[in-house]
Amino acid sequence: MSDAPSELASDPPQASFGCDSVQALVCEFHVERGGRRFNRAWELFTGISPANLLGDAWLKAVHEEDRGTLSDAAVSESGSRSVDIRIQHRDGQYHWFLVNIALATDSHLPCSSRVLVALPINERKASEFARESEAADIRILLQNVPTMIWRTTADGDMDYANERYLARWAQTLETVSGRGWKDPVHPDDRDGLVSYWANHIKTGADGMYEFRVGSPTTGYRWYLSICTPRRDENGNVVQWYGATFDIEDRKRAEQQLRRNEAFLRQGQLISKSGSVGADLRTGEYHWSDESYRILEYEQDVTPGLDPYLRRVHPDDVDLVREKLEHAKRNSCDVEFEHRLFFPDGRIKHLRVLVNPAHAGPDDLSTVGVIMDITSTKMAEQEMHRAQTELTRITRIATMAELTASIAHEINQPLSGILTNGEACLRWLNRAEPDIAEATEAIERVVVGARRVSDVVRQLRAIFTRKDPVPLKFDLNDLVTGTLPLLRSHINHHRGSVGLRLADNLPAVFADPVQIQQVLSNLLMNGLQAPRKSDTGERRLTIETARDENGVTLRVSDDGLGIDEAHRSTIFEPFFTTKTDGMGMGLSICRTIIESHGGRMFAHANAAGGATVGFALPVEPS
Repeated sequence: MSDAPSELASDPPQASFGCDSVQALVCEFHVERGGRRFNRAWELFTGISPANLLGDAWLKAVHEEDRGTLSDAAVSESGSRSVDIRIQHRDGQYHWFLVNIALATDSHLPCSSRVLVALPINERKASEFARESEAADIRILLQNVPTMIWRTTADGDMDYANERYLARWAQTLETVSGRGWKDPVHPDDRDGLVSYWANHIKTGADGMYEFRVGSPTTGYRWYLSICTPRRDENGNVVQWYGATFDIEDRKRAEQQLRRNEAFLRQGQLISKSGSVGADLRTGEYHWSDESYRILEYEQDVTPGLDPYLRRVHPDDVDLVREKLEHAKRNSCDVEFEHRLFFPDGRIKHLRVLVNPAHAGPDDLSTVGVIMDITSTKMAEQEMHRAQTELTRITRIATMAELTASIAHEINQPLSGILTNGEACLRWLNRAEPDIAEATEAIERVVVGARRVSDVVRQLRAIFTRKDPVPLKFDLNDLVTGTLPLLRSHINHHRGSVGLRLADNLPAVFADPVQIQQVLSNLLMNGLQAPRKSDTGERRLTIETARDENGVTLRVSDDGLGIDEAHRSTIFEPFFTTKTDGMGMGLSICRTIIESHGGRMFAHANAAGGATVGFALPVEPS
């Protein structure tokens, strides 16, 4: 069709086309020169007068997307052609028309003339669009439904699978078509699935099968396929529709559940415990395998309260009923023990734990555990006999330990009394008796005797569990008052004691006799500490100080020091590094200091020797 129909433009439009009475749009046009005549329906539909439709002007009423289709049909020489196009209504809306274009049969018309008849098909197009939309929705549904959809022929050959199916199986429609769907199936499942499918097609019933799909490189996953037939009006199967679901997680959960059940059974077997479940509303009971074994019933015995009570010892039946009724009535946990009595006279001991739990608004369920504690009971009896024997042996050992403690504590002041008594005799046996020195020695004997009395009193207080008599006193005064009592021991060991006593030391609250006992032990240990050489003077240092919690006293010596391996054991009973030591001194010291709320400590000195001391609070402990 040309853009400038000059010849037709000079011809006036036809007043009558002979087709004004029909509802269809009818026109005549020349292939090269455009439209020539239009019936009345054109003007009524488009609102354009026939004069304004001449040439190519009438094509403006045709939707621009359809003009090419119309032009191709117009120039065709193969007789009539039919196309669907849209023509614009006078209201601006486009309507669908079925356009038939045929060669003009009028002999007066040129051979390039065509006759166009357009019939309205809006309703048909709307129906087609609806069907296409519905089909598109179905296609979208099949592709996006969260499962794998497939279809086969009546013989079982696959001819459709949605994208989810193909993607999950890493296949294409070509590879799964026919019987290709079986190739990705696990070799151990393939023959069974094929056999099942063949038998299933024969029966024509709904089907369900579980199998694995994948490859050795990617691994296999478990799937579940279900299918149903589509039948014709005669009831014959014409197609099979199926859906496949990934059940890998379910399979793993089932496997884990089986494993847990096996562990539970094994655990109950090892621990000799069984579980019991009861619905107190319906009276239904459940026993685990181990419960059957403990009660020594066969599995065909129906679980229940009556068979359980038949195994209970006659003397314990009322106890069991009372405990279970208490749990039911108060909905609370109960725990108790009772005996089982078997026909052959054997007795078992059980521990029972019952836990009522509300499973629903009208349902009270109870879970219980029964444990066979017969071996435990027998072991307890054996242990009781062993404990009785151990108590007897411990009593003997304790008597020996007390004897050693008393001997150790009294030995020091008695040694002082002996030393001072011998000194007194020497002063008196001189040609000219030294009364002053003898008097001083006798005074030390008296002090030593009193100390023996105090030690015995304190030991008796300790062993009779009497509390010490605490007083407030100055620790520095205690140090200076104790040194004269030990002067003979210090001289005997050729020792000297240096003092570093802190000024303004707060008073401590303790029993001064016991603290003096501790100080004496520390000084004696320092004087007797092993050294590399026994020649030369032994040097001890007593130091007092205040810390954040109270006051401290340290006794340092010049011996071999403390082996790091012995730091944690030097305060234990019977531990000693001296050849003739009993190993009770520091143990007793720790007991005394800790009873006053203090602590003992010991460490090796960097320059040699060791420091042992204690810390005491300034307030009552």
